[in-house]
Amino acid sequence: MLKDVAGIRVCGANFENPSNILFFDPHSGNKIKKVSGSLIYGRNGAGKSTLAKAIKKAKDEFQETSIQADFVDLNNSTLELSSDDKSHIFVFDEEYVDKNVKFQESGLSTIVMLGHQVELAEKIQTEQKNLEALKAAYDAQEVVVKTFEKSDSEISPMYHVKKMRWALQGDDCWAGRDKLIKGNRQNTAVHSDTYKQFIALPTSKTRDQLIVEFNETLKSLREAQQGDAAILDAVSTINICYNEEEILRLLKTKIEKPKLSEREHYLLELAQTGNATQLNNMIAVFSDKNVCTCPMCMQSVSKEYKQDLVQSVQKVLSKTVEDHQASLCKFIISEIEFDLSPFMKLANTDLCSKLLLELNNAIKYNNLVIQSKIDDPYTPCEQQLHAVSNLLIELNDALDKLECERIEYNKEIADTKPIVERLTKINNQIAHFDIQDSYLRYLASAAQAKKEQEKFVELQNNFAQTKRCLDELEATQRNVRVAVSIINKNLNYIFFSPTRFKIDYQNGNYVLLSNGKVLRPSQISQGERNIIGLCYFFASILQNQEESIGYTKEYLLVIDDPISSFDIENKTGIMSFLRYQLGKFLFGNKDTRAIIMTHDLPTYYDLEKVFKELTTKSEKIYSEKTFYHSYELRNQKLIAVSSCKRQEYSELVKIVYNYALGDATEYELVIGNIMRQMLEAFSTFQYKKGIGDISTDQSILALLPENIYQTYFENLMYRLILNNGSHRLEQTQSMSDMYFFTVISDSEKRRTAKEILCFVYLLNKKHLLSHLEGCADIENNLQHWCADIKKSCLE
Repeated sequence: MLKDVAGIRVCGANFENPSNILFFDPHSGNKIKKVSGSLIYGRNGAGKSTLAKAIKKAKDEFQETSIQADFVDLNNSTLELSSDDKSHIFVFDEEYVDKNVKFQESGLSTIVMLGHQVELAEKIQTEQKNLEALKAAYDAQEVVVKTFEKSDSEISPMYHVKKMRWALQGDDCWAGRDKLIKGNRQNTAVHSDTYKQFIALPTSKTRDQLIVEFNETLKSLREAQQGDAAILDAVSTINICYNEEEILRLLKTKIEKPKLSEREHYLLELAQTGNATQLNNMIAVFSDKNVCTCPMCMQSVSKEYKQDLVQSVQKVLSKTVEDHQASLCKFIISEIEFDLSPFMKLANTDLCSKLLLELNNAIKYNNLVIQSKIDDPYTPCEQQLHAVSNLLIELNDALDKLECERIEYNKEIADTKPIVERLTKINNQIAHFDIQDSYLRYLASAAQAKKEQEKFVELQNNFAQTKRCLDELEATQRNVRVAVSIINKNLNYIFFSPTRFKIDYQNGNYVLLSNGKVLRPSQISQGERNIIGLCYFFASILQNQEESIGYTKEYLLVIDDPISSFDIENKTGIMSFLRYQLGKFLFGNKDTRAIIMTHDLPTYYDLEKVFKELTTKSEKIYSEKTFYHSYELRNQKLIAVSSCKRQEYSELVKIVYNYALGDATEYELVIGNIMRQMLEAFSTFQYKKGIGDISTDQSILALLPENIYQTYFENLMYRLILNNGSHRLEQTQSMSDMYFFTVISDSEKRRTAKEILCFVYLLNKKHLLSHLEGCADIENNLQHWCADIKKSCLE
């Protein structure tokens, strides 16, 4: 349970050794009390940010490996929290603002992205850059791939295929020699893949030797042929079964008409006029459940109308009709193709050609008769058929005679087949030499083309995948909703104005308005960004929860530096907002606790008042004693600080001293007020006088070592008291936002800081040095500044 968390064990960054930091130590003297909060003051670099990161690390949110952290109980034993408990721990720090608040310029407007939107925006930006890079690489690779596809490019495989075709096509090449071998009128055709039959042919002879051998063998072929060549292709017969009797029976078959409605009579007329195919199409169209309009008249048709129409058509086209039509369709055959060109030298070729023509004409005629019966299945057909089966018998007899004639023809000439085969082999071997060089170049080019194509496909897939990822991210971003009303309510609370800052949803984006006008990112200060982050922080805790229920749950809230130097002008609003929100959570559940850390001393004391008020009211609500811790983080430890014992005055003196050195710039806006408070505390407790008195009391000024200092500091003190009057004693523990020297330059402010320190130093050296204990090179600096004052008075 979260209430068992007493602190955290941290190692790394500012914490060189493992340290147990007990934020909620319940021991108060000899008593055990309930702790509702912890207020921690720490100078810059003390380790506050490290503690915030350690808490996030322990709740599995922060991934930095240099920091190790675990939650511990009051006995410093490691405490394992459930995932649900960890989900109720919320940390606000600078990293939270950076992660959850982002502004993006869009035209004249500023788009605000909060929480998950920021993460999505960063991912979208990354994916967009990746997509652009992939697109550039993809386009460049596409150019490369297309170059490999151009047949006129030497790096293209097609270029080398074309060269191999050229090497095979000419009269003196493979195609010309093959023409001579076969006795054709034209060179043999060379296709894009013809080269493949030559690439693996082995030979021990040179190309020149093969050419000589080819010419000698060709001469032998001519002598053997005696002017004619054998017809090598055998004549085949046509094997088709054709039953005219069955066809005539089907044509004369009468199918009884069913009893039909008026519409069905119309459909029947369509069937009888040769439109049965159209009716079948109607069944297919209106059986489709997706069809809602008639494809002919474009009128809407209901589901019932379609069903009724389909039933009517099916009634007209009954199963008997379908079977009858199917039986007829079996007898529709294609015309017969038969190549008789190889046998043109034979006498019976003309007869075969004549019979083939008659057969195809008969098939064509019979097909038309059969189709007419298919289109009008109800009416018997009395047309006669051509005798296809008889023509088939005559044609096959003629083909048999043609084959016999071919055999006799071949017997009359010499057997040249072995010579032709030998010539073909020699010719192929010569072709192997002719394409060998181009083929090797083709292989290299094809391998490179494949590699480039694979690279292109990979880039294409990566581009498509990245595009899908980007589309999904953008779709998710459009669906992310932010609790704008709650955030605007919080902004109103801080700025005391409903229009000073407002987030509005416009055109699918959240835009930032100031007094009703759009802002650009450059017009938004760091402090204003921090305030928006703080408002979103509290709104996000209650995300997807009813407000009345959300506050009743147990939480651990960690807030690091809620008020920075950028927020100083809105300090009152932010402090009021923190008081309001912390009260809602602490009063909603008695086990909810808060940790607030700050490097700003005035903020520390204001937060003490906040915690004091909250614990007092909490006791009344729950009738249970509770208290909060006040700590200073120093040397990797939490040092308990009592508000009544803390030497605030020493802190004020150190702030003024560091500012005089050019440091502590975060106090630039309030340094005048701090200097005045420091001097007033000194004059009150040392001399029981106010600033005005100490600057005019001659007995006090007489304590200064030289008259020149007396005159100088008397005038300096009059300049100081011009900005409002003296503070009361009790006001020395409050640092309100009364800005001092707001119209004076930074260098003048630092000069004034040096002079005030010199004034106190010259009056009570030991006093000032004791309060500046721990600072570097104190006396040398003070003596140097005093010498500068004296020198300026003498000039």
